[in-house]
Amino acid sequence: MRTLTLVFLALATAGNAVAQRRARIGPTVSSISIEDGSGGSQSFTSFGGSLAFLSGDDGEIGVGVSRYGDLSSSSCVRQMTFVGLESNYYPIGAKGVAPFASSAVGLARVLDQDPTLTPLLGCNTSAQTTNELGLGFGLGVRVNLGNQATALVEGRFFQVPNSAIKALEGRANVSFAFGGANKKTQLLNGTLGPAIGVLMPLSGALEGRGPTAGVRFRRDQKKGGSLGLQIDYAPFTVRTGCSTNCRPYAILFAPGYEPSLHPAWGRFYAELGVLLAGFPQIGGDRGVAQGAHAGLGADIFSGRTLMTNVNARVLWMQRNDPNNRNAFILQVGGSLSPRLERQQPSH
Repeated sequence: MRTLTLVFLALATAGNAVAQRRARIGPTVSSISIEDGSGGSQSFTSFGGSLAFLSGDDGEIGVGVSRYGDLSSSSCVRQMTFVGLESNYYPIGAKGVAPFASSAVGLARVLDQDPTLTPLLGCNTSAQTTNELGLGFGLGVRVNLGNQATALVEGRFFQVPNSAIKALEGRANVSFAFGGANKKTQLLNGTLGPAIGVLMPLSGALEGRGPTAGVRFRRDQKKGGSLGLQIDYAPFTVRTGCSTNCRPYAILFAPGYEPSLHPAWGRFYAELGVLLAGFPQIGGDRGVAQGAHAGLGADIFSGRTLMTNVNARVLWMQRNDPNNRNAFILQVGGSLSPRLERQQPSH
């Protein structure tokens, strides 16, 4: 729970807005892909709705409800209702076409007669509906359709413990927008761009088997420093203690705080934050691994409009495999984004 609290403190922040409706409400539909126990996966549809409020042009928080009526590819019953607190972080603001990072945590009412995905052992027909803590994180795009409507498309990793629901999910929402203007906060301008990197093992069973690819977000604060977030697709190989399903991949979700220096050529910073890694495939790592990340980086101005980021950070995660629990990995990478210069706050 401490990790989840830090994630929301890093993301559920606020900024400035101009002529932006503050609230929205509307239906949500999703498609979730769950492993079937034989190396394949099946997709299932859910329906629900969301009520959300902009706390600024970069922060939104709300409540979402989704009903998953049938999540089983066998004769075993698997159903879920999820009611969660949802947070969206808009690094360049929520106006126009606005990319965002998403997180959600809440109550999952789940009935799963085959939580280990082993249907050959039969269904547990005595299984009862239980209350679990559901967790999701990902990224998406918001499109404002005039002043009265918004549409959101999102992809995320979603997990419910003690069930087979550890999966990738695509979601879409269309909402009616209403309300007044937003209040000011302690954030300045933001930027984002594509990111790539390589993974090198330091300690533990995991090593990279290919480049990482994702998106890096950044937003400056008036009182100094920046809020950063990087979301990556990361392919791994389990080097030791693994006999089957030894080539997992993960969705890395890494928010952090970046104390910064601002020389004429750009920015030099240190970074420290929490790390969530979602593994959807069957194997010893399946589920969410929690940990932390720390490192150094620099933003280098490249002409009048672009900025190149280079960084190196150590990733630490506690895996779900009890025999090789801790993994330390060095990630070295870079990204390209619109140029963002340090602004002096107005008084």
